[in-house]
Amino acid sequence: MTVLIGLIRAIGPATHAKMSMQDLREGCQAAGLARVATYIQTGNLIIETRKSPATVQAIVERVLRRFDLANLVVLRRPDDLAAIVAANPFPEAAEARPSELCVCFLAATPRPESVTALAQHQGPERLAFCGDDLCVDYPTGATGSKLLPGVIERRLGTLGTARNWNTVQKLLAMAQTF
Repeated sequence: MTVLIGLIRAIGPATHAKMSMQDLREGCQAAGLARVATYIQTGNLIIETRKSPATVQAIVERVLRRFDLANLVVLRRPDDLAAIVAANPFPEAAEARPSELCVCFLAATPRPESVTALAQHQGPERLAFCGDDLCVDYPTGATGSKLLPGVIERRLGTLGTARNWNTVQKLLAMAQTF
């Protein structure tokens, strides 16, 4: 059996679509995923399955469509999250302000020129790629930042979904003991 972490974009926060995580879990299980757990109300799944990642992605997307949602689903393996946590490019932020340190899980690898352009960003935010995903430290808080996930997506030319450091660590812990 393989464990996958499903990250659904734009579920739960006040400005985004809402859905019951119980309905999502039950829908995924009814669609053939062996074991499914959720974490908080923002579209985080832990999935145990024998199916391929592409099949799992299609199943989760199909379940979302049943709820009239077409949200992006990004899948990662526990090893992917473990590598990000081990790399921890901003350890002082992770310790002092974990809710202001975010990981943007990208749907596709951005073009090198887009990465170079984003790296030239002028502002208080610090950026570091960990594999295909982007860690963003918001030292003055994400609220009011000019470099929110939507801006990052436009600059990199790919969609993604962001989770704060606390959530990343919790998802990793859940996945490792699933």
